[in-house]
Amino acid sequence: MEDLARPPGYRFSPELISGALLALVLVPLYLCCLPPALPPYRDAGEMASVAWTLGVAHQPGYPLYILSAKLFSLLPLGNPAWRLNLFSAAAGLAGVFLFLRLASAWFSPAAAFFAALLLGFNFTLRTVSSVPEMYALNFFFAALALFAASAGGVRAVFLSAFLLGLGMANRMDLLLAAPAVLVLLWPDLKAGGFALFLKAVGFALLGFSLYLYLPLRSSGWPLFDWSHPADPGTFLAVITRKSYGSTLDLISLNYARGELFLPSLKYYALHLWQNFSFGLAFAAAGIFWEWRKNRRRLLALGALFIFSGPVFLFMANMPPNPHALAIVEPYYLLPDLAAAFWAAAGFYYLASLLPRAFPVLVLAAAAAALLVFQAGAYGSNRRWLFAAEDYAADVLRSVPPAAAVVAKKDVQLFSLWYLQAVKGRRPDVELVAQGLSGSPWYRASKRRYSPALSLFNLNGGGEAEWAAFASANPGGVYATMDAEVPRGVPAVPHGVVNRISPAGAAAGRPWPLYSFPRLDRNYRDFFDRDLGTSYAQALLAGAARRSAAGALDSEALADLRLASLFDGNLPDAPLYEGFFYSSRNDWAPARACFRASAETYERLLQLSVKYYSLPALRDGLLTSSAYAWLNYGVASEKGGDKGAAEEAYVLAARRNPGLADAHYNLAILYWNRDWGRVRAELAETLRLDPSHPQAAKYLQQLKSK
Repeated sequence: MEDLARPPGYRFSPELISGALLALVLVPLYLCCLPPALPPYRDAGEMASVAWTLGVAHQPGYPLYILSAKLFSLLPLGNPAWRLNLFSAAAGLAGVFLFLRLASAWFSPAAAFFAALLLGFNFTLRTVSSVPEMYALNFFFAALALFAASAGGVRAVFLSAFLLGLGMANRMDLLLAAPAVLVLLWPDLKAGGFALFLKAVGFALLGFSLYLYLPLRSSGWPLFDWSHPADPGTFLAVITRKSYGSTLDLISLNYARGELFLPSLKYYALHLWQNFSFGLAFAAAGIFWEWRKNRRRLLALGALFIFSGPVFLFMANMPPNPHALAIVEPYYLLPDLAAAFWAAAGFYYLASLLPRAFPVLVLAAAAAALLVFQAGAYGSNRRWLFAAEDYAADVLRSVPPAAAVVAKKDVQLFSLWYLQAVKGRRPDVELVAQGLSGSPWYRASKRRYSPALSLFNLNGGGEAEWAAFASANPGGVYATMDAEVPRGVPAVPHGVVNRISPAGAAAGRPWPLYSFPRLDRNYRDFFDRDLGTSYAQALLAGAARRSAAGALDSEALADLRLASLFDGNLPDAPLYEGFFYSSRNDWAPARACFRASAETYERLLQLSVKYYSLPALRDGLLTSSAYAWLNYGVASEKGGDKGAAEEAYVLAARRNPGLADAHYNLAILYWNRDWGRVRAELAETLRLDPSHPQAAKYLQQLKSK
């Protein structure tokens, strides 16, 4: 550590000045950008609900976060969600200031300030520091463990081990920082021998023992009691995640090991550039000079970067689609921490080697920080983000008293949990988690807290289970648009939900009473956009039902256009708009709408290749796109463009070889032009659909001639 000479009477150290400047920049920024309510982010609604009610979260339970967030939530500040958002902001900022202190000791206050500013502007850190989740606290414990290990000595060994064990009671992936801590402490561990190592393990287990909260709290049957770990066997399965298939695990199982490693590295490299900019040049210089000056520290930070970066990405094996990237993104913070230390090292060594270039280095560092800030400025500002609570409120507005509402996706379901369990909205409504409905522990919890609800397995069960569930709950059964309802189950659009096995007329058009105008179409996060998709699907479902009833009118047309605004990747919205115009023989706008639908499918097919989508998804898109091209061909033919019509029919037949109407339309197109082609296309139509009445009629006419 560098001793800084201070002139007589000098009251403020460079470390204090850099810390004050950093606080002056980051603290107001983080507070200003906090969401005012529950943000739509992964498990935010669940973690807020569990922390508020002091329950047990999904595996592995996250007891450290639940307990510390509960304590923080007792502060009389704002609404419950904002308090927990503030807790994450405090944890994220504390991690940055720990980094500043350690980087100042290892290098210099100026170098540490520059790197800490980059880290504070990091879009991923700002995101997780504004939501009620465990990631900001995990970042803090990673920085804290490195800070403790850097001190050296036997006490540092014990403290670092305890912090690692305690931090793993927040998130297990903190274990990825253990190799870095071991390298920093290696001289002390080597000197102390096996006895010291065993004592360190004991301290780690002491911190890890916070997991005992799970069986103790579960024994009281809290409102949220995931897997009920009061049973010893279940407790072990919970902390090892054997009883829980996470989203990450389930997605990666569809691909060969390592298949997606290079695409994952590419996206992490892009993340590094967006969050370090020219700071990566400083980091490269830092790695070079650390190799010459302090190889053990380089090895420690290298272990942190390699294990929590490339090794984790190899094991995760996630496709680079928006959902998977949103899941993986918080894991970038640990390797980012190593990169920030290297950036500080590079600035320090370059400033030492080139003292006259110090102003230039400061300007370059400031430019890098400004570029990083600019890259995440819009997406990090969540000051007006009400989407999650608005959506949950709209779902509850859609259903009558004593109704049962089934939801499946995390943000949609957990936002409903929060609004009911924490804010006390609509306690008369029974909320059912579709994915959990077959689990014994969930059914036992529902029997305790919802004795009037007759629950069935709506996840693995089929139409019979849904029909039985609907008939057994006289208050009415409803499903959010993300729920997976079997095709044979009758469902009627009803606001932002579907009414299951309905009786009576469909609901009216209630949109003016809903909150979705507060949604912003320029969403930065996947989860924000997904709520927009839920609204779009509800609008589309209502318009589709009116179209099937022959009542597609101007109001339904407005709903279709609004659906396209919320989600531009819904090809059925312009398709149904095309039906509106074609029913009025207005073929020019109909053709434009059908073309828009077909082009949406083409865009989705290109994205499916980019995102390494599974073959079943791509095959489904190909088959569905055929119908859009078929209708575009009809509109083109009606408009007199037979060349475009032929191309569309041929493409539709190629995309869906079982689409009989594509061949029938080609036969009609060639009528009086190529009788051999007409006969062949009519014959193919009847081969694919022997009951096709028009094809049989016209083929018979040809034979009679």
